[in-house]
Amino acid sequence: MARVGEELKKSRLEANMSMKQVAKKLGVSESFVNEVELGRRIVNEDLIKRFSKVFNKKVGTMGLGSLEESAQSESFERTKETIKKEVYVAPKTPVNELWNQAFGENIKNVPIFGYDMKNPLGHQSHVVEKKKIDGYPMDKVVMLKVENDDLKGYRIQKGDLVSGVEAKEIQGTQMMLLSYKGKNLLRKIRNLNNGNVELLTFNETQRSEIVPLKEVTILLKLYKVEIRL
Repeated sequence: MARVGEELKKSRLEANMSMKQVAKKLGVSESFVNEVELGRRIVNEDLIKRFSKVFNKKVGTMGLGSLEESAQSESFERTKETIKKEVYVAPKTPVNELWNQAFGENIKNVPIFGYDMKNPLGHQSHVVEKKKIDGYPMDKVVMLKVENDDLKGYRIQKGDLVSGVEAKEIQGTQMMLLSYKGKNLLRKIRNLNNGNVELLTFNETQRSEIVPLKEVTILLKLYKVEIRL
């Protein structure tokens, strides 16, 4: 833009015209002509033609042919600079820290575990509202990847993701991850209120097992399933 402005100024001086005279012929303000010469204003195609008539020069010989291109280029560079400033660049940090940095307390990456509840298989983002996820304390919520079809009849099958929250008690009938005889199992469990619980599976047929409550350790209460399509 500065180069084009200089060309305009040079042509004006060669024509022995003042900015005021040029402005009058163009039908613009004197300050506008000044800003064009300084490279601060973008000139449209109509004004380019009018400049040509005033100085009796063709656009090509006056150097105005690149004016719009220069303006677009300048605008594009400004846009790139804006994008550089506004776009969030992901730092090389663990997943949880990355999301926390990007969204603060509005998003939390919840770990996805296998039944052993040891090393996370991955993470999935959840919306946090008032430090809660789905109404539960955000630090108590985890996810499980279903490992078999023991609960297929209840529409929970291998590969599905289920959300759960830490629990220690059984109230009524619930879907739970529990530990029984040294194994972690996903079961529908019913408290019989007589010192025993009923463990239910449902694949092709429903099966029931009555076991002492004291032999069962509750790990998670499940409250939501994401069905695999």
